[in-house]
Amino acid sequence: MPRQKRTRKIMMTAIIVSSMLLMSACSIVEQANQSLNYVSGATDYIEQVSSAGTELQQLAADAVNNPGVTGQIQEKIDLIQAEAAEFSQLSAPAIGENIHENLVSYNNQLTEVVNQFETTIAEQGVTAENWEKTGIPELINNINSLKDPLSGLQNE
Repeated sequence: MPRQKRTRKIMMTAIIVSSMLLMSACSIVEQANQSLNYVSGATDYIEQVSSAGTELQQLAADAVNNPGVTGQIQEKIDLIQAEAAEFSQLSAPAIGENIHENLVSYNNQLTEVVNQFETTIAEQGVTAENWEKTGIPELINNINSLKDPLSGLQNE
């Protein structure tokens, strides 16, 4: 009888240890998936905002001589606002918190500046001076500067 109890204890211990290892492995896989999803979403955000910002800069320059371009500027502003709102829904994995904090900060600044530019356009139209005062190109450069550190998260 004692031998059966001992065998049962060994089997129970083995089952418990196996279960713990399996849960641990699942947790690691889940963390890796979360990191990959975050990197993918944040990279998409950076690329979309960068592209829209470049196009917005060209449209702003064109609008100085062609007020008809203002509608296209509004479309790019709407796109940047939508991308910023979508990005704010992402949650960063622990390994990417510093990068995420920087992106969130730039995202918030960009949203504020784009909203101000939208108001300025409505009140004064598009001028070279209004565009230069926005700081949008610098913010987009700051956002782009986080692309390399972000891609480094995939390797960790």
